[in-house]
Amino acid sequence: MNHTVLYELLLTFSKAELRSFGKFVRSPFFTHRLEMERMYACLARCRYRDTALPDKAALFKKTFPGRAFDDLLLRATMSDLRELMDEFLIWQKLRADEVRSKLALASAFRERNLVKRFRQTAKKVQAHLENGKVRNAEYHRNALDYQVEMAQFQVRTTRTGELPLQVISNSLDTLYLAEKLRHACTQRSHQAVYKTAYGFGLLPVVLDEVENGGYLEVPAIALYYFCYRFQTEQSSLPYFQKFRAELQQREQLFPDAELKNLYLLAINFCIRKLNEGNEPFIREGWELYREGLDKGFLLEHRRLSPFAFNNIAAFGIRLGKFEEVEAFIREYRHFLEPAQQESFVSFNLARLEYARHNYPAAMRLLQTADFRDLVNNLIVKTMLLKIYYAIGEFDLLESHLDTFRIFIRRREVSDYHRRNYLNIITLTKKLTALTPGDKREKAALRQEIVATEVLTEREWLLAQLDGR
Repeated sequence: MNHTVLYELLLTFSKAELRSFGKFVRSPFFTHRLEMERMYACLARCRYRDTALPDKAALFKKTFPGRAFDDLLLRATMSDLRELMDEFLIWQKLRADEVRSKLALASAFRERNLVKRFRQTAKKVQAHLENGKVRNAEYHRNALDYQVEMAQFQVRTTRTGELPLQVISNSLDTLYLAEKLRHACTQRSHQAVYKTAYGFGLLPVVLDEVENGGYLEVPAIALYYFCYRFQTEQSSLPYFQKFRAELQQREQLFPDAELKNLYLLAINFCIRKLNEGNEPFIREGWELYREGLDKGFLLEHRRLSPFAFNNIAAFGIRLGKFEEVEAFIREYRHFLEPAQQESFVSFNLARLEYARHNYPAAMRLLQTADFRDLVNNLIVKTMLLKIYYAIGEFDLLESHLDTFRIFIRRREVSDYHRRNYLNIITLTKKLTALTPGDKREKAALRQEIVATEVLTEREWLLAQLDGR
């Protein structure tokens, strides 16, 4: 019973929303049915008290007091209440957007030929657009809709004079360019992870227009233009730095949800560069994460994603910022979900001790890290591989490599991860099998390590080959 659509939806309501919907369901404008009010009162009482939602029999008794249980009637009433909740969510969403709701009101006044009321409402929309701080794509969409509404009003009320058709055309272009680039950035980021082939349509024309049409003065276009460029250009660092400068300068023009997405687009790119060992982007990723934490963009309901927790530690360790990483782990461990804290803290402290060459401590910590996440399991196994090599336990290493290979073949992993970790295993086996003093064999292995396309441990393998 607790898995019905009604219950799932109800569990997402905040206490403020519970109160507002209570007024909604009691309003005769929306429903005259007292059983709906009684059913909701029963459910809301449970939510306020944080107790389990009632089973069918208990809910029916509260909803239809004195009547014999009727499962069909109960399910029909629950369905009607859910539909009323859907209406409430629509109403709440529309009311929350002041510009959209005022534009809808202006349109109603225009259709009723209430000229004075239309002008008053349109003036409020104009003031909100001019005085508001946000200048993202949604702002340009609202500006376009306002201009279209004004043009329709002028057509109806003014027989002569110019219409704002050029302004509308310019706004259409600006909105399209902003939305196209924003979507293209998401496509590129997703494509890099999942190796999905996307078509980009008119994007080459869009890029040319942005560069030559003066559109880099528009923040909603410039940010995503530089974002797209650093994701696609071979020499990506200059574009990344322009993106960072634009982000710092224009940050106040974007809502927090969009800023978070921009930070994540940049961070995810830095993570890919981290795997390639690209030093400038490792530093950029560390700084972006720290900025995102300081500004609260990386916390959801005061919780930090365990994957962000891992990545922040990884960036800091690669930069040799051991004390800062340790301080981060201690400070932000409490922002992880309680069930995740012990494993993820042990895991990252193990990585830190490994980087400090404190191998016994790293191994002890790894023994307490119980991971259900496949990627973390792969990282742990790779770390153990490197520890066994470092301490000269080659029999353990050989056995570990064999079980590691079996582990990968029996798991459903992405093509990238499969190729990467099988390459690590194969090349480590070749490393341990090298004939001492055979320079030709060593040179051939070096060439193979350098030429292997997918290999996150390239730097480590080359270091062992050189005896570092």
